[in-house]
Amino acid sequence: DTFGHGTHMAGIIAGETNPEGKEVKRRRFRGIAPGARLVNLKVADAIGATDVSQVIAAINWMVQHRNDDGLNIRVLNLSFGTDGTQDPALDPLSYAAHVAWEHGIFVVVAAGNRGFGNPRLNNPAINPSVVAVGASNSYGTRGASDDYIASFSSRGDENRVPDIYAPGKSIVSLRSPGSFIDRNFPNGYVTQSLFRGSGTSQAAAIVSGAAALVIEQHPEITPDQLKELFVTSGETIPNFAGGSPKLINLGA
Repeated sequence: DTFGHGTHMAGIIAGETNPEGKEVKRRRFRGIAPGARLVNLKVADAIGATDVSQVIAAINWMVQHRNDDGLNIRVLNLSFGTDGTQDPALDPLSYAAHVAWEHGIFVVVAAGNRGFGNPRLNNPAINPSVVAVGASNSYGTRGASDDYIASFSSRGDENRVPDIYAPGKSIVSLRSPGSFIDRNFPNGYVTQSLFRGSGTSQAAAIVSGAAALVIEQHPEITPDQLKELFVTSGETIPNFAGGSPKLINLGA
């Protein structure tokens, strides 16, 4: 992984390290769903750049081959977004994500990091059928009483807001030594194998891992049912003026 972003997301979703010796036992790293099978569809280059057509092609491949050789692909994590402004019903990327959802795949999309200078959600998070995930700052505590929506997280507009929030500030996951992110953001270094990063990408990965756990327990659940479960069972973020955004409850 020459960019490093994919490794970090994969670690959040399903990573697991094997501690060596008693000294590091308490520092053992585990992702949300360490038993999940990961299928990596690489679409970007060494600095994380890609063309939307490559992402669409990858989504189409996944829909066509989701059940090949027992893969059973049920969750698509898209820690990715563009500044597309077309109607979600007309935009090709948004449509590809919708097709995956209609084929029984739970599509989790990062809401965006306000990278385009406005609160509007990225594409395809703007599609109302997928799960758009914003990032919260949990301040390292378990409860939601002190949680805030992270300052960098896109909050949406009158047309579309995140469906749910998940921790996305200073999330520790697997490091890709020598990758672009590793070399350009040295402050994220934690250990030789771990790296700290922030973004709605990390929040989306947490929701994807949680989705895998629920699907393991309830394999018959549909994407619509799973989305409703997450939204209705989430904890309200109290420190927010205007509305009652929900934080995914991993203890549920």
